[in-house]
Parts: sequence; C-alpha cells; structure tokens
Amino acid sequence: MTNTYCIICGTPSNKTRCPEHTAHSAKPSPNKRGYNSRWRRLSERARRLQPFCSDCGATADLQADHSPQAWQRQAQGKAIRLQDIDVVCGSCNRKRGAARGTHAREEKISHARP
Repeated sequence: MTNTYCIICGTPSNKTRCPEHTAHSAKPSPNKRGYNSRWRRLSERARRLQPFCSDCGATADLQADHSPQAWQRQAQGKAIRLQDIDVVCGSCNRKRGAARGTHAREEKISHARP
C-alpha cells in the first residue's frame, strides 16, 4: 500500500506523479528547447564581455538570461542578439523566472518598471 499521491491528479502512486503524468512532465532536451550551438556561442560571448551578474554583481555561475523578445526573434527565424540577453548568476536567473511559456519574467519586468 502506498502513502504517496500524484501531485497532478491525486491518484495513489509510488512516486510524486502517477505513470500518466510522469510521461507528460519529462523536460525536452536543451537543444529542443532552443539552446543550440548558436545559443551557446552567444552565451559564452556575453559572459566574456560581462564577467559579472547584472543583478547582484556575482562572478560565479554566470548564465545568459534571454528575454521573451529573444525567443520571439528565434520563432520568426531571426538570430538572437546580444541585446536580447542579460548576464546573471544562476541564483538571480532562477529568481527572474522563465521567459518562455507563462512569460513570468516578462510580467515581473513590466510591473517592476513605471
């Protein structure tokens, strides 16, 4: 007997998700999500040009954070540019939230600026 339930539907399960919802929760590969070789080169270039986090000034675990506009450009077949990304540390990047999907970062930014 199990004491665990699926966090999606509440069905008894041996894990946090039932078999039906485990299949749906698998994250696509980085390449399928748009993090291809072109993105990696752009990210490396941005981090070379700015070796610190724009938000807190940290110099470790630097990442290139893409704006929602960056993904819009990519969807239109256009290249993502340096001006479409920002260098931040991993912690600040996670605080900012995802730019794709629910556009959480876009909403946070629009509310933060007058």
